[in-house]
Amino acid sequence: MIDMRKYASENFITVADVREGPLQMKIVDVREGKFDKPNLVFETSDILSLNATNRKTLVRAYGFTSNAWISKEIELFLGEVPVDNEPKEAVIVRPISPPLTTAEKTAAAASSSDMNDDIPFPGKTTR
Repeated sequence: MIDMRKYASENFITVADVREGPLQMKIVDVREGKFDKPNLVFETSDILSLNATNRKTLVRAYGFTSNAWISKEIELFLGEVPVDNEPKEAVIVRPISPPLTTAEKTAAAASSSDMNDDIPFPGKTTR
């Protein structure tokens, strides 16, 4: 059996995908995207490039570290964002999973900053 996903191009979610109604999605990964924007990857393998409005929404709900966003459910719906002082249709995110407490956000940030080069990896020597 061949997994055909490796031959498919990435499917970015667009306004057309939410025009008929909102989508509920679970975040499985957050990656560096193009144009200095993070990309959310969902369990469906669909991708959403985050604009500033959506990034701020998710930061408010789940904190500054993307590892805290994994497994969170969000809703994608049709909305508007200002572009050059004019409203433009856009995919907007709304958290479904409950927001993290301040303590949970702090703990997530601390756990991501615990990674450093002082930990030896196989094949790496320390002096």
